[in-house]
Amino acid sequence: MTSVNETSIYHLRLSSLSKRERQVAHKILEGLPNKSIAAQLFISERTVKFHCANIYRKLEIRNRSALMASYFRYLYQPEPPVANG
Repeated sequence: MTSVNETSIYHLRLSSLSKRERQVAHKILEGLPNKSIAAQLFISERTVKFHCANIYRKLEIRNRSALMASYFRYLYQPEPPVANG
């Protein structure tokens, strides 16, 4: 399970991505290969690879599988407990 602290750290890392890096990350999460991402975003395949490297570095992951796994851990985390008061 993901702790609240890990979630906060992941959220901060996500916020460090540029708009274009977020677009590329979403296309990766859709399961698209670099060539298709490049065509849809009107950029070169080499630029997609450059953005992928930046995404992996900023999120401290190594590959597409890790991106998908971390994204789903982030999405499906348990809600933090609500304080009674």
